[in-house]
Amino acid sequence: MTLRHVPGPLRPHTVGLVEQFVRPARRQGGRSIGTAAAKEITTEAESSLLSSTTSSVAESPASVAFKIMSGLILCRQPIVTPELTPFESAYYNYQSELQKRLMWTFPKWFYYPEGTLAERQFSSVQPTVDGSDRTEFEKPDIVFNRDRRSKQEVVFPERDVERETEESAKIYAKIEPRSRITEADKTIDFRSLERKLDRTLYLLVKKDRQANEWKFPAAEVLNGESLTGAAKRLLLHTGGPNMNTWLVSNTPAAYHHYPYKPEDNEAYDGAKIFYLKSRIFAGTFVPQKESGIIDYAWLTKDEIPDYVHKGYWASMANALSKQ
Repeated sequence: MTLRHVPGPLRPHTVGLVEQFVRPARRQGGRSIGTAAAKEITTEAESSLLSSTTSSVAESPASVAFKIMSGLILCRQPIVTPELTPFESAYYNYQSELQKRLMWTFPKWFYYPEGTLAERQFSSVQPTVDGSDRTEFEKPDIVFNRDRRSKQEVVFPERDVERETEESAKIYAKIEPRSRITEADKTIDFRSLERKLDRTLYLLVKKDRQANEWKFPAAEVLNGESLTGAAKRLLLHTGGPNMNTWLVSNTPAAYHHYPYKPEDNEAYDGAKIFYLKSRIFAGTFVPQKESGIIDYAWLTKDEIPDYVHKGYWASMANALSKQ
């Protein structure tokens, strides 16, 4: 690069810099130097300053062009509540027992209406409470055949299976909650949305490249296109139309940039990716042929570091939920 300097008046900030060179030289040995000498020093200072400025401009690097891309942090929210900690389990058990203790009594009139055969069967198997175990000065608190000083013990009559109908059998049916461990958890199926029901799952895709194979999906923003528009197009072209998703916000939640290598043969020096958050409510992610995706996985935050490099993880970690 060749820079040409056209002589002209010094700018105010240049004059101030020149005066810093001139002032110390105006007096030598306690006497003033001549006007011609001062002008000569000023001219030399100006030339030195201009040559250094021209050199710094000539050595400055050329502008860097980046490809602007829109990325997606597509997640599935937790389906069930997380496992309780030992402290939480103890607390809820205490609250449950306290509620039973403070409850007035078992509402037998609701489950066993008065005057029915079922009510007589229920009453016949209940233990008799007379308060005889109280101390000499303790006042009995017996209501509806229950001593409210202690937990009520309710005994249910035995079932008459022979005389039971289909409807009455449902009353005695035990409610069994479904297991929190699904078939996808047992088979370690990372492509299934049925795994890790109590955790947030994030979609990572793998492309056929030598380095940094696993990433969150991203695509270039075309001319006249917004980040949101590019994200919606990306979702359709990579995962197909069979998904019910929702874009959380138009504001990027994470940012990552990286330079291109010379062997990449790219027209840009690097890429800048702005990631938007999105959620999937129903459907299945099906990689499209034109997307170049060869594999995908639904992973928790704790599992993602095993798939991506440290620099990429540092850019994305704060945008992901711990739960």
